[in-house]
Amino acid sequence: MASASCPRVPILLVILFFLMINITPSFTQDTQQLIERICRSTEQYGFCTQTFKENLKSPDADIVALTQITIERSVDNATQTHNFIRQTIDSTNDPALKSALETCEYSYGLVMGAFDSAAVAFFQKDYDTVEKSESGTPRAEASCEDSLSKTPPNTVNPLTDRNNQMRILIAMSLNAVHELKSTQHN
Repeated sequence: MASASCPRVPILLVILFFLMINITPSFTQDTQQLIERICRSTEQYGFCTQTFKENLKSPDADIVALTQITIERSVDNATQTHNFIRQTIDSTNDPALKSALETCEYSYGLVMGAFDSAAVAFFQKDYDTVEKSESGTPRAEASCEDSLSKTPPNTVNPLTDRNNQMRILIAMSLNAVHELKSTQHN
């Protein structure tokens, strides 16, 4: 009798194995096309697509879900960068760097506030206000980069990677809300 149930065990293990390796489904063609439209005009296509891949809750996400991802990632990045800037200001003794970081602290405060407002408007389905809230964020982020570029030549910029990521997330957010609004008018 024991030998009759033995062949079933390997089959169940094989089925479980295939279920486990297929947990992460691939994008549907429509979702992939939306991601392509959002990411193609960003400066780092790979970062853009990876951000979506890591944050998709469903392989058949629509433009609303993709826009939500861009806003959430932007809020998170701006908040983490703002916190990092505050810590760096407290630990630096270089007056030129400290001054530049204070400009960045203010700039990222604006970016955080803008994306917080965009998030509220998004959940109210007020996409015009989402777009309006996000529209000033490129200038605010650029203001931080500009202030850091004016520090003495040997000063290490502690925000290079963070500013690059924020710039891409801003572009993704603006692209996504434009795409979302264009579908609302059809």
